[in-house]
Amino acid sequence: MGSVQEDHRRAQTEAAELLQAISAAESAIVSTIERECEALRARRMLAARALETRLCDTVKLYLAASRAARASIAAIEEIMPGSLALLEESRSAFSALLKVELAVLATHRASAGAESEPDFAGQRLGGAAGFPSTGSRPIAEAALRPAPPRLRSIPARLSQAQSTRGGAR
Repeated sequence: MGSVQEDHRRAQTEAAELLQAISAAESAIVSTIERECEALRARRMLAARALETRLCDTVKLYLAASRAARASIAAIEEIMPGSLALLEESRSAFSALLKVELAVLATHRASAGAESEPDFAGQRLGGAAGFPSTGSRPIAEAALRPAPPRLRSIPARLSQAQSTRGGAR
């Protein structure tokens, strides 16, 4: 009898640890997202990149714990009645919170990316790709300008040199 009770307690402990691991991973994900947003706001790009990597690792841990819980949810529910409802409620609340947090993070990443990517003229991009911020011409329009006078004579000199070589042959 003692062995059965001991197995039951161990199973309860393992189930509780699994549910706690999911909760800890959820908290770590939200915390990491918030810290990355702070780093982006402070223009600490290296820290933001490190936190982005940490976020990916934390999400992997969350997914692994979630998969383990799904795989053994029947056993967990048998050992700890009501845990399925608690798990679903927690997942639903986390999903709603995550949508908001990820939207905020995406906004910060886009803002930081637009402010840190210089265009070819050394100006910061403010609009669509290839278009400098307000007050400047698009890059494609700048390419249509006529060449400076010293460069205009190069094609003429090249064609003269080629015709001279061609005639000598």
